[in-house]
Amino acid sequence: MRTTNPILRTLERSEVFEGSEAASYRGIVLKTGLLLGSAILSGFLFLFGLTEGWIAPEAVIPALIVSVIVALISVIVASRSVRLAAPFAMLYALSEGIVLGLITVMFDAFAPGVALAAVIATAAIFTVMLFLYSSRTIRVTPRFRRIMYAVLLGILLFSVLGLVLSLFNINLMFGSPLILVISGVFIVFGALMLTLDFERAESIVEGGMDRAYEWMVAVGLMVTIVWIYVELLRFLAIIANSRR
Repeated sequence: MRTTNPILRTLERSEVFEGSEAASYRGIVLKTGLLLGSAILSGFLFLFGLTEGWIAPEAVIPALIVSVIVALISVIVASRSVRLAAPFAMLYALSEGIVLGLITVMFDAFAPGVALAAVIATAAIFTVMLFLYSSRTIRVTPRFRRIMYAVLLGILLFSVLGLVLSLFNINLMFGSPLILVISGVFIVFGALMLTLDFERAESIVEGGMDRAYEWMVAVGLMVTIVWIYVELLRFLAIIANSRR
């Protein structure tokens, strides 16, 4: 049983960690909620401090860069070490919250109302995919996994190519319709990733693994949720811009 989420995939290579209590769905839900809540609080406090003048405007860019680096390091550690998963998962959530807070403010300033719409849409997508998976409407098969791997590889290659070409002032996005299509594909892919992540969470619980793995699963789910949210922000902002 495998997943396309790079965070959850590391669980398949992790060492066996023997503990006193087994993982549970309730534990995964609570930890995922704690990480999301911590990210929201972190972003709110940072923006509040910026608004109140406690944080200088010139410190925004350095704070963003540091937060991205800390989030990247934290998510790697949390996904590979069972014993360090809890503290680094929280560190990831707090640093990611600052990044998401700034991104949300920028998108909402560009197209007022997209942030709230993105939050609602993300919650709706999560709920729908959870229902489709739990009702076995969507079944995770070997063929389904292979397709997901192929799409993920294509997205990674496209992202790297776009980054390299941007260094030479070459933009792959030739117009808003193309951007809209690409963003829509990313959203659909993120939604499908959730089903594989649900499968991995189910295998951990049903396999009786230690509850320390709940943190690793929670981080993986948060990464997917953040992916969907950011892509929805971009998708909705493109639509709002096209109507002007």
